[in-house]
Amino acid sequence: MTGDNTTTGESPLFGDDAARLGRDIVEQSIAHDIAAVRARLRELWTDPAIDVWLTSPNSHLDGARPIDVLALNGVEAVMDAIDVEVAGGSR
Repeated sequence: MTGDNTTTGESPLFGDDAARLGRDIVEQSIAHDIAAVRARLRELWTDPAIDVWLTSPNSHLDGARPIDVLALNGVEAVMDAIDVEVAGGSR
């Protein structure tokens, strides 16, 4: 049966435990992309400004936050938005 953990001796995860595991998996999967984005943005700003940029709506991403786009769609669109910033574009 799918989701049956009896062979490993583990209980299936539900509720908060399952949600926490899901968040951990997403965070780990985008960690590399975040590092690449931060490295590119350091050409422009310091870490506190990068944190704001990552978590603020961005017009080049149709109003989405870069951190959300990274999690849902990968790094390519975010890097394109950074290229606009580097070229002197406005948000």
